[in-house]
Amino acid sequence: MPKTRELIELFRAIGSHDLAQAATLSRKLAAQRGARGQYRAERDLLGALNGMAKPPTAGQPAMLNAAWSVNGTLMPLPASKRLDQLELSHAVRKSFGDIIKEWKSRDKLVKHGLPRRWRLLFHGPSGCGKSAAAAALATEMKLPGFLVRFDSLIGAYLGQTALRLRELFSFAAQTPCVLLFDEVDALAKRRGSPMEVGELDRIVIAFMQELEHAHGEGFIIATSNLPKALDDALWRRFDLRVAFPKPTGNDLARFAGHRSRDFGIRATPEILAQCRKAASYAEAEQLVISEARRRVLMM
Repeated sequence: MPKTRELIELFRAIGSHDLAQAATLSRKLAAQRGARGQYRAERDLLGALNGMAKPPTAGQPAMLNAAWSVNGTLMPLPASKRLDQLELSHAVRKSFGDIIKEWKSRDKLVKHGLPRRWRLLFHGPSGCGKSAAAAALATEMKLPGFLVRFDSLIGAYLGQTALRLRELFSFAAQTPCVLLFDEVDALAKRRGSPMEVGELDRIVIAFMQELEHAHGEGFIIATSNLPKALDDALWRRFDLRVAFPKPTGNDLARFAGHRSRDFGIRATPEILAQCRKAASYAEAEQLVISEARRRVLMM
């Protein structure tokens, strides 16, 4: 237990609005728990500390979020293909069908005291359709879709990112939409790496706490190209985890044929052979686009 003297110092700092001193004392108390092997208590105390930031110095805004807004951090998702136009595995398509059915029957679920699944994690190799699927889900459910811009979300000062995350999740709780954290690896890497600073660990904790306790009117979707890099405790915060497999050669050739027809050309055996060797749908699409461009310029 903390000593009475330490508690008096903490309360005094809070009472005088000295947030920097209060944050220092709070971290000290959390570290004492960790030193006694009470790691969960240390983690929870540090998580509760998120949002207690350094006071502004000369030249800084009076409020940490004064120059920041939710709208400035959200980018509308581009127009998307429909789900039935995407190359998706049977398992992925079934998962999406279940989610759509739950969304359309959400009032019925509420009447029976059952929650619908709305926190989704899409993971798999780069270029296999995760982001496109998120945008297509928004279109399918007639919801506005927004991409979270990490360059705007991540702040320079202690606690700033946690405050912004809180506002983003508050927005999602009031606004029916699809909120996409694309490549969430940048925000929620495994904690405890000696190469990372403590603030990054606190961001992971803040993200997990918001995800666990939030209420969403729409959907929160995170995508990851590096699922093994994600913090272990993050996985259980999602209601559904959907694995996007690496496409086979046949998958890529079929996709190339469809995309070629979209551009008004017929895929040649040579193009199909090249696409079969591509690493992803995105790479195969670029091969098709290059061929379509070449043919147009030859007209």
